[in-house]
Amino acid sequence: MVLQRKTTTAQDFDLVTDFDYGYRNREDITNLPAGVLVVGSQNVITNTANRLGCVKGYVLDGPASTVISPISSSYDWFMSVGYERNLRAFIDPDTGYAVLQYRYVDTLGAVTWRDLINSASYTSANFNFADFWDFTSEKTAKLLFVNGSSNIFSWSGGITTLLSATVNTITTNGVKTWGELGFNVLANKKLIIGGVEYTYTGGEGTTTLTGVTPDPSAIAVDSIIHQQYVVTANSAMTGLGATFKNSLIANLRNQIYIGDLTSNSVYISQINSFTNYSFASPRVVGEGGLVTLDSPVVALIPQEDKMYLSAGKDFWYETKFTLSADLTKESFEVVKLKTASRQGAIAQASVAKDKNNVVFISNEPVLSTLGRVADNLATPQAGDVSYAIVNDMNSYNLTDCAVAYHKNFIYISVPKASLIRVYNQTNPEKKYWEAPITYPIGRFSVINGELYGHSYNTPETYKLFTGYNFNGASIPSLAVFSYQNFGTRARSKGINQIYSEGYIGQNGVLSLGVLKEIEGCATPTTYTFDGDQKSPLVCVGGSSAPLGKVELGSNPLGGDLAEGTGLPPKFRWIKTIPLTPYFYEVQFSYFSNIIDFQWELLCFGTNIIQASDLNNSIKV
Repeated sequence: MVLQRKTTTAQDFDLVTDFDYGYRNREDITNLPAGVLVVGSQNVITNTANRLGCVKGYVLDGPASTVISPISSSYDWFMSVGYERNLRAFIDPDTGYAVLQYRYVDTLGAVTWRDLINSASYTSANFNFADFWDFTSEKTAKLLFVNGSSNIFSWSGGITTLLSATVNTITTNGVKTWGELGFNVLANKKLIIGGVEYTYTGGEGTTTLTGVTPDPSAIAVDSIIHQQYVVTANSAMTGLGATFKNSLIANLRNQIYIGDLTSNSVYISQINSFTNYSFASPRVVGEGGLVTLDSPVVALIPQEDKMYLSAGKDFWYETKFTLSADLTKESFEVVKLKTASRQGAIAQASVAKDKNNVVFISNEPVLSTLGRVADNLATPQAGDVSYAIVNDMNSYNLTDCAVAYHKNFIYISVPKASLIRVYNQTNPEKKYWEAPITYPIGRFSVINGELYGHSYNTPETYKLFTGYNFNGASIPSLAVFSYQNFGTRARSKGINQIYSEGYIGQNGVLSLGVLKEIEGCATPTTYTFDGDQKSPLVCVGGSSAPLGKVELGSNPLGGDLAEGTGLPPKFRWIKTIPLTPYFYEVQFSYFSNIIDFQWELLCFGTNIIQASDLNNSIKV
């Protein structure tokens, strides 16, 4: 992308009106166009109207926790019967047990996260998941997952509440049958209610289960019920090593791929079976398979009709199936893709998909894409997405990072630094990075179409980009712009007026920083602007959000909204400052750190007065 300076001139003001270069940390900060965000910026973001302002915050989803333990894995599963299941996992620091939880919302909208697994048998919370269609048994989708043990877990996803019970029956609330709710109808007929396991024998096609044991009659009305998960040991499967550590799992063509982070081998199941990995020689269509990579497998991700596999620090592969001439046999191999040193994925969580490509963080470290390009549709090609923030990427400890795609944005969590990075793709002609956002999360989820984050500090989940506080704390937002020399790099100059225009809440103060010359050559100066000032500085009309006339939470408290816009009031501010000292380059910044304070910047700029000292200060 060619960077060009974009400003407009209104009388004697040189105005910056575009913020669509986003944030960069590659070039010298005195050699960038006006309006580019640089190092020091945080918690500011552009919106679809190309305004730059304080980022929205996050709010707790479910109860708070005092436990100190990061959420180390998560998954969002859309069941074949129409329900959404959101899961998260962590280690209980008191017991050392792995805890896998599902999100539950009651009839009043209250959220809780409830244990699906909490057992001394499992001490790793690094779960990986795959959706699987069970053609042979339940004729419905199941969720399969692994965590480095020699087992495959499966879950039907059934959740409901109790309407009534007798000594051997349980009736569900609502009109849907147990089968329609996602409960098993043919095998593994076990429920969990209040931590107790119950078995049933019939009634799955109705709202009342029969043959229930032990006696459930004392269970309280509206108690939460979920289907018990099933554990299948490797030793009970065909063709899968009994001591193989099932760390990774993925599905392509309804064949399950199983990887061990300590092994170069990857097993592939027969079609429509996750328990049979056998195959003949020559291999029959739909049989299982076994491949050996150059290094231990790191990540598996399906894309179109191929499985992509990353191994070691360097390698990427894709699967290749070839039918025999009589269509009865099928050869299977993995083809190594063209990659250079350290271009392998760093972990399974660092791999995701956007609309057209696989995106991943490599060991370089770089955020890369892997997919077909227009001039070479047959061969996957790698591309560098993080070119503009290479200095940031090189500085990060990316342990436990995760990558996610949501609504034309790519998100990277950097949990060791308690921040995330956002790649804005909403304009296909000009994609750019936003400034760092200090969300303390490790994993992402999409819940009911909205982006959520799972804490890296404690078993908590947050809805992201909502409100203007960090779960009740203020947001330290800071927009630091590239230096400007106004086209005369070798000529000293001065300014005595700074123009700012945008929108500001009436409950806070926006600060403007001015730094003449770079770093140690000058002293920074700060000026403040109070959003509670009245017209003409702040254009406040009639209140459009009086309490009692709109739903609480639909508009910000602490100040009026500009009528009909959903924005806080408009402001125009010219700050007069001393003309001297003169300078060669100047940097502007805007910042705030106030709870529930919204501000957005439309443009800023200054007047330019050429100095008359003939640059004597730098002549020798």
